[in-house]
Amino acid sequence: MKKVRQRPAPDKAALAAVFFPLAAAMYYFDEQSLHLGIDVLYKMIFAALIAALSFAVFLVKTDLERAGALGKYFFLLVLPHLMALLVSIPLWGLNASPLATVRRGVFAQLYCIAIILAGAGLLYVFGEAGLWLNLAAMLAANLITLVGAVRASGIRQYARELGRLVATFGGEIGPAIGKAEINELTFALGLGLLFLLLTWKEAGSSRLFWPALVLTAFCFLSGFKRIGAFAIAVCLLAGLALRALTGGRENRRGWLLLFAAAVMLAAFAYVCLVRAGIFEFLERRLQIHTMGRQALSAFIEDYYSIGPDFLGRGAGFVSRLFSDLPGKYGPRALHNDILVLYIDLGFWGFWLWLLAFLPVRAWMVAKWQGIRGGCRCFCYCLFIFLTALTDNTIYYVYVMGAAALFTMGGHFQGKTAEGGAA
Repeated sequence: MKKVRQRPAPDKAALAAVFFPLAAAMYYFDEQSLHLGIDVLYKMIFAALIAALSFAVFLVKTDLERAGALGKYFFLLVLPHLMALLVSIPLWGLNASPLATVRRGVFAQLYCIAIILAGAGLLYVFGEAGLWLNLAAMLAANLITLVGAVRASGIRQYARELGRLVATFGGEIGPAIGKAEINELTFALGLGLLFLLLTWKEAGSSRLFWPALVLTAFCFLSGFKRIGAFAIAVCLLAGLALRALTGGRENRRGWLLLFAAAVMLAAFAYVCLVRAGIFEFLERRLQIHTMGRQALSAFIEDYYSIGPDFLGRGAGFVSRLFSDLPGKYGPRALHNDILVLYIDLGFWGFWLWLLAFLPVRAWMVAKWQGIRGGCRCFCYCLFIFLTALTDNTIYYVYVMGAAALFTMGGHFQGKTAEGGAA
């Protein structure tokens, strides 16, 4: 007998009508801010609204089991951000950091904590459906910008430029594509694409899966990031390798720790290579255009050293330094968040952050979701590390939020949406 699909409960549809526009606004208003004595980004305000409304739902429809599960995930996922703040507090004092630097460092972590809390709120209210609502909100925010670019240039021009962009692997960006580029959200959608590819067995049965996959791929390609495409490919290979090595057996979680340790060592080795002049080598010996990263890396050399005696400058230091630079350094960011992390937190803080972000996170998720969930969590973290080699994804709020939400969402995949707020 064919199972009849039940329509969503009216109260759930009403809640979606409230939460979806808030989530879409959170992803749409990227750099815009509201001045409240200090400038506060709109995305933090919308994230706080989502969290507050989800707490109100919790008070009305209380599900302690679901809230408890999300609470432990929330603490695990914000641990690296709390670690950054705890490490930075003494460093700000030792370096006599100006208030502007301290504020930048604090808010960089608070923005990430806020969006993780908003993601937990969406999952509390909607269960697994919160994954789809969040992804739809990301796509809606991106498509609004894309539609504007297509209308301005014409669909044929846009299609030609998009084809050329993909054919040259991001080498040629036309004026229409340039107008549609949303840096931070594109990387977050790259994580969304990775999530869909990693979970196709679990999510593929949903009628939302294929439309979501096509739209996510289209939006990601429209804002094409070479390092993002490379990261997705590597993460899929890593996921396949972990699946083969673990065989789905819970007693083989040690492979996760081994892979995580390898990434941690590679991250530190990368910092050492940058210090040794890897970008200069690529520019001069191999004639590879590094898009100004050689000059940026040479400039920042005066502010750090390699070794246990380098204690760090405190969170917000590099970001504040580059935002205050004259225009000759082009984009006001280092575009190398692995190095930013090392300079901000120092030798010991760098290792503590890596420990909280990778092995601890992957191990605990594997314990709570099973080995497959832990492997997917590792892949999300690996995506962030790979893209952070040449960009700012560790400090991108949308990226950290997306990784956290997809990690938490694994807890609900395959489960019914009954009970509590759902």
